[in-house]
Amino acid sequence: MANNYLTSSFILEMAADDAEMVRLAQRASEIVEDPCISDTGRDLAYADLGPRFAALFPPKDDDDFGSFLDLFDDPDFPTFDCSIVISEPDAEGQCQVSFSGNQFGVDQVANLIFAACKSALPCAFSWAHTCDALRPDEFGGGCVIISDAGIDFHSTTGIIGRVLGTGAGPSETPKPVFDPALVSIEQKRFSHTQWEILVCYNGQRIEQYGDKIELAGKEYRGYPREVWMAVAYREAIARDMASRLPVVEEAAITAHLNTH
Repeated sequence: MANNYLTSSFILEMAADDAEMVRLAQRASEIVEDPCISDTGRDLAYADLGPRFAALFPPKDDDDFGSFLDLFDDPDFPTFDCSIVISEPDAEGQCQVSFSGNQFGVDQVANLIFAACKSALPCAFSWAHTCDALRPDEFGGGCVIISDAGIDFHSTTGIIGRVLGTGAGPSETPKPVFDPALVSIEQKRFSHTQWEILVCYNGQRIEQYGDKIELAGKEYRGYPREVWMAVAYREAIARDMASRLPVVEEAAITAHLNTH
């Protein structure tokens, strides 16, 4: 058995107001993760976060934290999966904000920076995927470029493909369109209530994710296959493993990202 790690550590400089929004986002994550907080207590906690937080993350779908939960691939696990440390403002009102972790939440941290840290843009950070055993194809990484225009993900897999001429660059043949038939979804069951899902595309490992287990009648069930297909599509595009589907087909697949 081997352990895999997705690690990153970086520091961004930003205005004190944006750094405060990061702090509030940390607090919001703690609130929505706490199963002991009642619905009334959750409403009061949302109000305590203040008007700036409410303006950036307004209520959605009858949930005060609905917009905030959009930062996360899995709103049932709303954690940034990293340590965030914020310095005191300097003489110019700027703060140093550090992000670091061994199971780093690349997507949700990038989403937070894009949404709440406009004074830090444009910026970028890198991440590494490693393994404590020397197993083939278990090492890689990538970077995230964040600007006012949006978030752009790059991976070592895509970089290697472009250098070797097997990926899509400015003068290269476009990558094949995403093919659902090339997705493999393998369930790892450790107990009745502890499952993980290994998602691969075209024989390449994407990631192993924690599954949500619920008791339905007498059976335990995890997320449906459609959810993992949506995850595979998002990651295959982000990692330059495939090109996008037509708009209607893409919308049909990605709609399931918001259902888990």
